[in-house]
Amino acid sequence: MPNYAAAIIGLTGIAARRPTEPGDVPLAGAMPGSHAAAYHRHPQAAVVAVCDVRPAMIAQFQQTWRDVWPEVRGYTDYRALLADERLDLVSVCTPDHLHADITVAAAASGARAILCEKPIATTRADADRMIAAAEAHGVLLSIEHTRRWSPIYTRAQQLVRSGRYGALRAIHCQMVGPRAMLFRNGTHVIDIMCAFAASDPAWVIADLEPGFDHYTAYQSDGGHDPATDPAASAYVHFANGVRAFYHSMKTPFAGIQFDLFCDSARIEVTDGSLVVVQVGDHGQWSRTSVPHDHYMAAYQLGAVSELIRVLEHGGDLVSSGREARKTVDIMLGILESHAGGHRRVPLSQ
Repeated sequence: MPNYAAAIIGLTGIAARRPTEPGDVPLAGAMPGSHAAAYHRHPQAAVVAVCDVRPAMIAQFQQTWRDVWPEVRGYTDYRALLADERLDLVSVCTPDHLHADITVAAAASGARAILCEKPIATTRADADRMIAAAEAHGVLLSIEHTRRWSPIYTRAQQLVRSGRYGALRAIHCQMVGPRAMLFRNGTHVIDIMCAFAASDPAWVIADLEPGFDHYTAYQSDGGHDPATDPAASAYVHFANGVRAFYHSMKTPFAGIQFDLFCDSARIEVTDGSLVVVQVGDHGQWSRTSVPHDHYMAAYQLGAVSELIRVLEHGGDLVSSGREARKTVDIMLGILESHAGGHRRVPLSQ
């Protein structure tokens, strides 16, 4: 019997879609690809209410999920939802620049945990007041940077932390594709860069793609049109000395890759593979594929499972509001560096 009441605010695809593809997890089916699907798959959670300013999206959600939650209530005003419902979990899935007011209100409403879509916000001030509200009310705030709950990226972090290959010295991040946009998908790449570095970002130097000299603050349409969100190249220096290079380019083909340079190895990480590259005694290179676990709860389901586990047993979140603020700080620093003639921008973390 589910005992965690959840609400979803903003019925975008990442909020509401229902998986139809066959699963890749034995006996479990498809790994959820949305907040609704994650709540569906968690035995202790149930969606009791949803909100969207578009009534048609509410009707579509109720139709899509009527066999699971036939009595889910719909609202067009998030304030009414938060006032009427007794909630444990709130998902905030509105456009990027609209997260802050909703999260602050949810934190004050009596909800126990908030799962907010990435990026946490589009200004440092908004991120700070979201974090402050959650901490003031004792509410868990997790930001849905999906790869934080990926078995491949978790295993890569374990390899780096183990010290087996010496210290991590540098990180190269590459993202290409039609939607290689800084605030839309770059936020995922920069977040995992921060996870690998395990330190606060200290300063950044950056360059935006041609045609974005006017782009001094977030101006996207919520992640729909790539022309409203730039690709970028940046060098990020972390407080612990790790040097990170971020490069994105809008291309017809898509892909993400990380190269982690340690003292005695280079670790290649993609969404589908993990490889350790080393040089032997006679100068011969070796490539070793590293196996990883197959999680029963990864991605959005991993985020929901973690929130419930921490509510019940305590502990830390892998993608807390404070951790996610690092990514916003870097992205805004990238804009500020470009606008200032590619100057070095100190970061505020």
